[in-house]
Amino acid sequence: MPETSRRSFRRFLVVTALRDEAVTFCRGAGPSFYPLSLGRALQSDPGGDWRERGGYPVIYSGPGSWGLDNLGTLFSGGDVASVLFLGFAGGMTPSLVAGDILVGTRVMKAGCGSYPVFPPDFLSLRYRTGTILSVGHPVGTPAEKVRLQAETGGDVVDMESAGWLACASRHSVQGWVVRVVSDAAGETLPPEMMAFVDSQGETSLRGIVKTLLMRPAVIPAILSLVRGMVRAHISLRDLGSLVSQHVESGHGPEGDSR
Repeated sequence: MPETSRRSFRRFLVVTALRDEAVTFCRGAGPSFYPLSLGRALQSDPGGDWRERGGYPVIYSGPGSWGLDNLGTLFSGGDVASVLFLGFAGGMTPSLVAGDILVGTRVMKAGCGSYPVFPPDFLSLRYRTGTILSVGHPVGTPAEKVRLQAETGGDVVDMESAGWLACASRHSVQGWVVRVVSDAAGETLPPEMMAFVDSQGETSLRGIVKTLLMRPAVIPAILSLVRGMVRAHISLRDLGSLVSQHVESGHGPEGDSR
């Protein structure tokens, strides 16, 4: 396809790890934004191809590194110009509480250096900015959060951001990262909660039931997180509203980025 024709198809995307994150963001963003699994995005179903459909897909790729290879396939066709990566993360800086939003200006991968990020002003001037640390496993205990924060200076920890940005960079796609704190530095996130979603980022009812039946001792820890998770969902929904207002106002996702 000639480059002049392809440019008209280059799109702004939003990417999350989990369907729950994508749905919550879309509830705030409105009908122009819609959740779409990475698998369906790559299938390009007749009549449902996101490249031809109006609006903005919010694609969920799965937790951790599960979706990275396929995400590269999504970016490789030259259809994507810029992408906003977002979702929940664990707080490491004590001043961050559940529901706080952090806009990444630096993303670190444990043992592999860091990536500078230059977010647009409509995000960085509204929310706190800082460093996101990505690791290859869930970080759930206060002790491990304290250790990682002391070693890296990171503000929040997740499993996807560094991989996402590296993938986008390889395909010359502009990427930004925003994280909403779901569990604060002093809170414990039970590792059993990883069974609550599958590798595609879909909620796993089977995993939830099995975990609660086989490990009832984790129920109090999970219940203690509910209030914070509610705040995190509200903040993610509000973020969706802000992004939607900015994009649909005609500024474009880059806006007044420095």
